[in-house]
Amino acid sequence: MATTTMAKNDNKSETTVENRHQKVAEIISSSVKWSAAGGVVPVPYLDLLAIGAVQVQMVRKIAAAYAQDADEQNLKAVITALLGTLAPAAVSTGLLGSSVKLIPYSGTLIGSAGMAAFAAASTYAIGKVFVRHFEGGGSMLDFSVDAIKKDLQDEFAAASSK
Repeated sequence: MATTTMAKNDNKSETTVENRHQKVAEIISSSVKWSAAGGVVPVPYLDLLAIGAVQVQMVRKIAAAYAQDADEQNLKAVITALLGTLAPAAVSTGLLGSSVKLIPYSGTLIGSAGMAAFAAASTYAIGKVFVRHFEGGGSMLDFSVDAIKKDLQDEFAAASSK
């Protein structure tokens, strides 16, 4: 009977982990879509604020799925630092994409397409590195931008190539 109870507990644990994996995959997928939409906001630099807000909320939801407490002020700083690790090319593309929107007519279209791609790729990469960090037993308190820099850049490159 003890074996049956242990098997049920193991199945319950596996189901919980599978549910969490599915939940965080949905959070990332939804956030990628919302950040891409934020990238097409026609007002220069407001798009950057929209993307940042989506990314902060995404990480907050991912943290909650792993029973981690994430306050908004710290998340804003971490997200900013993470985006800074994608520099110079990725961040300059993002800022350039936003600035191009100042050019009448075609600037909005060109800038929006570039910003949407940057927003989607960076959001995906940030989501993946946080999931990997939490899966490895990490917490918000021991999250290190320097430790995941290479991983973030690899995830961003992979997402950008899709």
